[in-house]
Amino acid sequence: MCGIAGWIGQVDDGPAVAERMRARLRHRGPDGSGVERLPGATLVHTRLSIIDRSEHGAQPMPGRDRRIWTVLNGEIYNHAALRATLQARGHQFRGRSDTEVIPALYDEYGDDFVAHLRGMFAIALYDVAERRLLLVRDRFGIKPVFYTATDARLAFASEIRALRELPGIDDRSNLQAIFDYFALGYMVAPDTLLRGVRALEPAHFVEARMEGDRIVHAVRRYHQWVVAPRQDWTLEDAVDQTEALLTTAVQRQLESDVPLGALLSGGIDSSLVSAAAQRATGQLQTFNVQFPEGHDETWAALAVARHIGSEHRTLRLGDGEATWERVTSLLGQSGQPFADTSLFAVHAVSRLMREHVVVALSGDGGDEAFGGYDVTWQIARFARLQRVPGAAWSLAGALITPLAQAGLVRWWLPERIADLPTADDAGVLRNMVAVLREPEQVAAFAGHDVLPTRRLFESQWPNVFERRASRLERLSGLMTEVNIRLAMANGYLFKVDTASMRESLEVRVPMLDEDLVALGLTLPHALKVTGRTSKRVLRAIAERWLPLEIARKPKAGFAIPVDSWVDAPFKRRLHDTLLASDSPLRGLMRTDLCERWLTAFRDGVQLPEMSQRGVYQRAISLLSMHQALCPAEPS
Repeated sequence: MCGIAGWIGQVDDGPAVAERMRARLRHRGPDGSGVERLPGATLVHTRLSIIDRSEHGAQPMPGRDRRIWTVLNGEIYNHAALRATLQARGHQFRGRSDTEVIPALYDEYGDDFVAHLRGMFAIALYDVAERRLLLVRDRFGIKPVFYTATDARLAFASEIRALRELPGIDDRSNLQAIFDYFALGYMVAPDTLLRGVRALEPAHFVEARMEGDRIVHAVRRYHQWVVAPRQDWTLEDAVDQTEALLTTAVQRQLESDVPLGALLSGGIDSSLVSAAAQRATGQLQTFNVQFPEGHDETWAALAVARHIGSEHRTLRLGDGEATWERVTSLLGQSGQPFADTSLFAVHAVSRLMREHVVVALSGDGGDEAFGGYDVTWQIARFARLQRVPGAAWSLAGALITPLAQAGLVRWWLPERIADLPTADDAGVLRNMVAVLREPEQVAAFAGHDVLPTRRLFESQWPNVFERRASRLERLSGLMTEVNIRLAMANGYLFKVDTASMRESLEVRVPMLDEDLVALGLTLPHALKVTGRTSKRVLRAIAERWLPLEIARKPKAGFAIPVDSWVDAPFKRRLHDTLLASDSPLRGLMRTDLCERWLTAFRDGVQLPEMSQRGVYQRAISLLSMHQALCPAEPS
């Protein structure tokens, strides 16, 4: 796991810019670094040494004739098999780094080299002879990469903060991205906070080349996921095949020349990953973190550790974590705002685990393809409610509106009832998962010309359904796509990368093995949930591998209750800083709404239109946006 950066074309004062970019990315790779200035391009790398820690693994890395150069952030899990194939074709290698197979693959297959890779990766590959740069991101977006393009150059980096070191970058705020962020809590690729910076989407690559004195570029997709529920699946067959694929996925991701452990939170997914890893190694270190506030699943983590026989540590998060400096520094880490408070929990886990291991296996990714969120069973309720005749909804609205006006029910309930009968699939999902309701979001940005966020919930993947597939089956398929394409890539994976790489910890996600997810995309709704019980297939495996109380326990969140975690001085400072006359938030959205939210957070006041959690989510959303707009100096 590393940091990558660089450019093709012309950059004023290039050597100094490269050094500043390297400094910005040092936390991602503290074990070494390199800058290679090539004809027409510059590549920058900071190294976290995991496999082949010798000089043969140093980057930027050349191919056999030094025509092809590459930098990699991530891990290629099938590199040993690829190496054997390439050696049979006459390629020779100096070491055993996974990066070393990439130039050779490009020699053999050209742009199709990426189809042979299995893993998590952001890759930059430069062909000196062709004056051509390829920038590639893995199929799920586990590893981030951002780029900025003009006629004179195309530059890239693992983090936006490094790209800000380029002269002349267009750093004006991207209002559409900000509008979507306040509804969802994260930025949605390819948009970023800045107009001049793009996020490369998962399963895409950028090709940039010199044509005369200009740089031209194009973005293309190299892989397409397909949602294709199979009604002929039996639960037993699905469980057997998933169990085999999960076992293989974990085994494939255990290679490491440095200490490796597993984050064992006590949930189904992390417990299954830990169990498979312990079976394969017989000496796994597992970790969970106990928080002074919020839901504590230490009992579950200990039960699993005892059952599988791992060497377990409970890492206790002490006082002093919620200081202004620590919170704002983390929120500003990547240059992109992020409003999910579980960021703080993941960072705490990463910081404490890094004292013992360099590589950590995680259970992230199991919910998306196998139906793990509450929305999975809730969509069945919405599908049923939409069959109620419109006249009944009109009557219900007439009865509930006076109650809302009197403050006896939530004031937004009549609007929800009014919207439900006519909402299409995208509208249903948007209203179920968004932080801000659509009327509230539109009001907050009144006067700005933006597209509705519901557009992001419309299907963008091929969907293959049986001719008589039910409305529920189709809604479930769209939900699976949205969870993977939208929430996971832009939210959950961004969070894990930001929090873990701040501490130079590599996090691997076996649940996002390509074959395992492909199987999950074939599961019909009936094999995802029954009643309110989610992840039927993974729970069935857990019943084979784990104690029954773990296999059958409900899913718990990983967020921190910020309103009780931070103290009164923190809340006052947040209020005063974000509402100051020189705050960069002014002009982005209505100040009176921001003041209402921040005052409620500061004073601990319950607003009638939202939950207590909603209040602190809005406060953190604003604080994170503020920090992203005020980039800090390199540490």
